[in-house]
Amino acid sequence: LIRNIEQTSKADVAYDTAVDFAVSSGRGYFRIATDYACDDSFDLDLRIERIANPFSVYEDPLATASDSSDWNQSFVTENISKDAFEKKYKGADKVDWEHDAYARLAAPWMDGEQVLVAEWWRREKVMGTILKLSTGDVIAEDVWETQRDYLTAQGVTVLGSRQAPSHKVTQTILSGAEVLEENDWAGKYIPIVPVYGDEINVEGKRYFRSLIRDAKDAQRMLNYWRTASTELVALAPRVPYIGEAGSFKDPKWASVNSANHAFIEYPAGKTPPQRQPLDSGRPVGAIQEALNAQDDMKSILGLYDPSLGTSQ
Repeated sequence: LIRNIEQTSKADVAYDTAVDFAVSSGRGYFRIATDYACDDSFDLDLRIERIANPFSVYEDPLATASDSSDWNQSFVTENISKDAFEKKYKGADKVDWEHDAYARLAAPWMDGEQVLVAEWWRREKVMGTILKLSTGDVIAEDVWETQRDYLTAQGVTVLGSRQAPSHKVTQTILSGAEVLEENDWAGKYIPIVPVYGDEINVEGKRYFRSLIRDAKDAQRMLNYWRTASTELVALAPRVPYIGEAGSFKDPKWASVNSANHAFIEYPAGKTPPQRQPLDSGRPVGAIQEALNAQDDMKSILGLYDPSLGTSQ
């Protein structure tokens, strides 16, 4: 069943996106959602969806679990156009953007032709009654009430009951000016799953580090020295030819540095033009520093040449 959910919802895209952001920025997310199985059905399928922008998720600041199981609140924001907003949340209703409550919205809720919509997820602790049946099954009291006649006809009886804690999860969609929707979630956890990088706790505060965090300085040095070596080579003067006046009457001399000529004539009795020696060598220092920066990055990331696909 889980493999089918992953296959139909292309969960590998959601996983790869979350891991990519965890590697590059320290944290990524994917989410669990529901959608109708097809256009002419009321059956709902579970879907694993990617969150393309991890900065749109505001998680519970008091949570400590690595899988969001202790989140009690969370926000997920999305910027959409005014036209899309009216179609999705207002239907046939037009929004009075100039005189309604939306006219008083400031950034980031309203920015030009963009409207910010926020999902507010909250989880509340509730108490419920569970029943132990003669079949050995344990079900919630409200489930028993909906199936009482059928179960009683099958000879099933209630052997005992007790109060059990659970959680109720609610999704509220807000626009900054009003509540657009309010939906109950079937599960007991907020359906947003974080994928964290390296976690460090400093004086009770959690910090998440990406794989490349410590390699930033080495990358900057590589960029600097490669740019410097390119600049040195680009600015190096072209080696000129020097000869007596009148030695360059043949027009082939004008393209001697860019074309291959079988021969070039010069006037008899004159000394043939000579190419001047190059007075500057390769930018050895800059190239060496760039190589050092490359080695620094390999050491920091722990990814050496064989791991990068380079053969010995």
